[in-house]
Amino acid sequence: MPIFHYQAFDGSGELHKGSQDAATENEVLQQLRSRNLYPKEIRTSRFARKPAKTGSALSRKVLGISGWPRNFSKPLMLFTRQLEVLLDATIPYDKAFQLIIPQTEDQAFQSILSDIRGRVLEGESLARSMERHPMAFPAMYVSMIRSGENAGNLGMIMRRLADYYERQDRMRSQIQSAMIYPAFMTVFGFAVVVFMVTNIVPKITSIFESRDAVLPFPTRLLIGLSELLTGNILLISLLLGILIVGSVIFFRSDQGIRWKDWMELELPMIKPLRIKMLVARYCQTLGTLLTSGVDLKTSLEISKHVVVNRRFIARLDAMIVDVNNKGVPLSAAMGKIDYFPEYVRHVVAIGEEAARLDELLEKVADRMQDEVQSLIEALTALIQPALILLMGGIVGFIALAVLLPMLSMNQLLQ
Repeated sequence: MPIFHYQAFDGSGELHKGSQDAATENEVLQQLRSRNLYPKEIRTSRFARKPAKTGSALSRKVLGISGWPRNFSKPLMLFTRQLEVLLDATIPYDKAFQLIIPQTEDQAFQSILSDIRGRVLEGESLARSMERHPMAFPAMYVSMIRSGENAGNLGMIMRRLADYYERQDRMRSQIQSAMIYPAFMTVFGFAVVVFMVTNIVPKITSIFESRDAVLPFPTRLLIGLSELLTGNILLISLLLGILIVGSVIFFRSDQGIRWKDWMELELPMIKPLRIKMLVARYCQTLGTLLTSGVDLKTSLEISKHVVVNRRFIARLDAMIVDVNNKGVPLSAAMGKIDYFPEYVRHVVAIGEEAARLDELLEKVADRMQDEVQSLIEALTALIQPALILLMGGIVGFIALAVLLPMLSMNQLLQ
């Protein structure tokens, strides 16, 4: 079902703009007239669904400008909460989608929702319609929707999904907020140092170079660095740009991803934080799936994909084989993986004995997220003074390199 974008005037002459999900342009005209609006322009969205194309073909059209898959986490979170509220008010699927689609700001996600609504009206299940758009709706999401449709408790499932995505977004926002200050300090400090070396230092050191006195080593080093930067600024900028672009391309390649995965789980400063983040995400997803009625075998297969670390996933694959094929208890299978803390394995064992595995997994995830937050705060507290000391050391070196020749000249004059 296509999306129509319209511009229409009301009785007072004020221009209104918006989007409307409808089968034909005449239907849009009727809806505008019922609201006492007089259309100026009605055009079909370029993302409108055509009957000859499948959902996967539409998904290929919503790639980012760079050709890489787009990130739909934010619009998905908002959509999930909106749909949960509407379903809780006993509003049917098609009407709920009709209300949500015009409020969706992301045009690509809006087109996907329109495609799903059209398929649901044609008699397809909601889970199957969402499954056609894997870039927007992960396997975990689709499995929980399918479970909710089969059990007749989709409203409750949507509430759990909305809570899950909001918790994930909250943790992601906390991490981003914690990194703002160190990133700002690094960029600002680097810019200040470059400005001093390329603009201020040459004016001062030119006085020393006019004399035949032997300059101290720090001063000679500073002069050499200043001449290098000022004389090759374009070349250095080009090389820096190539380095950045090359790094991005490398870390998107298979070898770069393997290297990044190794660093995440092996480097001392990164390892504790990253492992806790991955374990928290895994336990939260697994617990949410189990609570929603998805069987353990399917839940284990789906949950491993939220880890997004190939080294970790390889260990999880071995754990899944032990649980699904060999009948090993989940807690015992987790014991073979070093990445799961000891207390997580103990809680899982208690959950298996008490038949409360889903509930206890979510509690473990909450505790792990609290630990992640504490680690982020501790690392931020360490990074800030370290950056200040680093910037102070660089500025101190520049001051020393400038002052040493001045002191030598004063001694000679005396």
